[in-house]
Amino acid sequence: MFKSNRKLISFMMVLALILASGPAAFGAVIEKLEGHWSKNLISDEFTSHYFPYLAKEDFKELSPDGSISRENFALSLASLFRDKGYTVDGIAVPGTITRAGMADMVGEKLIQIGMEGAQDHQMPFGDVASLGIETRNNLRLLHREGIINGESNSVFNPQRNLTQAEAIIVLQRIQSAIGDWEDIEFITLGITQNYSNQEEVTTRVSENVVTLVVTKEFPTPGYTMKVDSITRETDRYRVDFTITPPDPGTIVPQVITYKTITIEIAKEELGEPPYDFAVEGFR
Repeated sequence: MFKSNRKLISFMMVLALILASGPAAFGAVIEKLEGHWSKNLISDEFTSHYFPYLAKEDFKELSPDGSISRENFALSLASLFRDKGYTVDGIAVPGTITRAGMADMVGEKLIQIGMEGAQDHQMPFGDVASLGIETRNNLRLLHREGIINGESNSVFNPQRNLTQAEAIIVLQRIQSAIGDWEDIEFITLGITQNYSNQEEVTTRVSENVVTLVVTKEFPTPGYTMKVDSITRETDRYRVDFTITPPDPGTIVPQVITYKTITIEIAKEELGEPPYDFAVEGFR
């Protein structure tokens, strides 16, 4: 019990350092990466924010080909998920982390927040057959999402230690992958107007598509509305609208008007029901 509490205290202290870290001497990053394959791939600002233990004292601890501990990688990963609005465990056992270990840690957390697994995804790597099925499935997920590449077209080298440069790039790609996953593609089928209706949000689910129908009340005609984005959140989908009133000075009849917008979303974008849509102006 005492050992577990010490781990938790250590985690909270380092996480606080990650969240509170300020600007660093970004020129030092460029110096450290001069001539390295990752030079044009690593963001100095991202590194400073999510890897402050490498950024201290002008990135004194940054060694792009050096290893990274499981504890530090888990803390950086938890900090990234926290900034994206998800809570995941940031405590890990001591020791360095391998590329396969990284895949397990990241894959488990992506599935934990709701990302769909990738058991059927084909990987090109010929050196991962001896790994456990769970690790291979985590690798499939990361490969499908563009988070990992091999050392070559057919070699992943799962037992090699993850390098600091790889750790930073993996987290950058995770940030991008979560953003892509959260943004739901949709098609606006049409907008209609009438003078007798009620505000409501309804969904219709068919075999391949989900149809979202939103009816909103306006004090007069002349308003326009459009859906800007549909974003995946922890347990729902947020629908963001832009509503534009009539131009000032426009003469419109003083009559309550209802506009109904119909949105279609491919079911593969959402996964399996039920679907909870949080629409602006509705409970």
